[in-house]
Amino acid sequence: MPSERCLSIQEMLTGQRLCHSESHNDSVLAALNQQRSDGILCDITLIAEEQKFHAHKAVLAACSDYFRAMFSLCMVESGADEVNLHGVTSLGLKQALEFAYTGQILLEPGVIQDVLAAGSHLQLLELLNLCSHYLIQELNSFNYLDLYRLADLFNLTLLEKAVIDFLVKHLSELLKSRPEDVLTLPYCLLQEVLKSDRLTSLSEAQIWQVG
Repeated sequence: MPSERCLSIQEMLTGQRLCHSESHNDSVLAALNQQRSDGILCDITLIAEEQKFHAHKAVLAACSDYFRAMFSLCMVESGADEVNLHGVTSLGLKQALEFAYTGQILLEPGVIQDVLAAGSHLQLLELLNLCSHYLIQELNSFNYLDLYRLADLFNLTLLEKAVIDFLVKHLSELLKSRPEDVLTLPYCLLQEVLKSDRLTSLSEAQIWQVG
C-alpha cells in the first residue's frame, strides 16, 4: 500500500487574509496608561505648576503636533528627562494626559477652561473637538455670547458655527426677551447671522434695531 505524502503547511493553506484583533489597540494603550500610573518605563516627566506627570514621548508625539515637534526636532527638550510646560495648568495637563492615554475625558464646568487651554497649547486637536461638542450641547440663550468668545479664543470652528446657527434660529425671540445681550454682539458675529439665508423671522424694525 503506497504511503501517503505528508503535505506541508504551505500546501495545505490556500489563501491570504488580513486578520484583525478587536482588543489589541485598547489593551496596548491600557498597558501604557498603567505604566504611566505606576511611573515605570516612562521616558519624560512633564511639569505644570510644579506638579510632575510621567509619560511616554512616543505616546505624546503620536497624538500631538506640539510634542512631535518637541521630541523629534533639534530642540533642547528633545533630549531632556523633564520639561516645564508654561501656558497650561496642572489640572489641564492631567486631563489632557488622561485623554491621550484613554481616548476619553469627563468634561464638566469646573475643568473645561483648563482643558481648552491645555488642548490648544499642546495641539491636541481631537480633544478640542470633544470640547466643542460638549459646549455645543450646553449652548443656550444665557451663555451663547460667552461660548462664542471661547470659540474665538481657542479657534473652535464647530462651536462658532453652532452659535451662529443658534442665533439665526432664535434672534427674533432673543430681541424680545434679552435685547441688551443682542445689542452687545460682536460686529463680526452679527454680520454672519444677518447674512444667513435662513434668517426669516426678523421684522424690518428688528433688523434696524440690530443693524
